[in-house]
Amino acid sequence: MIAFLVARSGRALDEFGRWVAGRRPIEWVLAMLEYLAMSATTREELLWQFGKAEDPEVEARRQRILEVLLEASPQVQERLIEKGIEKGIEKGIEKGIGKGRLAEARAALRRVLARRQLELSPGDDARIEACTDLATLERWHDQSITAASVSEALQ
Repeated sequence: MIAFLVARSGRALDEFGRWVAGRRPIEWVLAMLEYLAMSATTREELLWQFGKAEDPEVEARRQRILEVLLEASPQVQERLIEKGIEKGIEKGIEKGIGKGRLAEARAALRRVLARRQLELSPGDDARIEACTDLATLERWHDQSITAASVSEALQ
């Protein structure tokens, strides 16, 4: 069978991959995707068939396969972590390092305004708390050093 598969390429291999995906266990299909040079389109199509399973036992096996693959590829694991942090910050969800840096930036801004005796209104304070963009908080901080008022600092 291996010699047959290795000799196939192009459309014949893609068609075989689609046909066999529903007839073999997930582990077998994943090994096929790993070792055979089928088209990127078909490879992606077959991978998307492995979405969440209805059967809890099948889903548990799939999760374990994913864990092993991530452990075997620290570069991919790190890339996914970075992507998750970026997405969280973009969506305004403060997670991990992003939460700490945003909290520090808010605190620094409030300290400068307090030292300069510029009082925050409840609305201004809420605006600072709601801001999830680190660059904006840093800009406000820089502006607060010379601003004549809170509204000028938070432009």
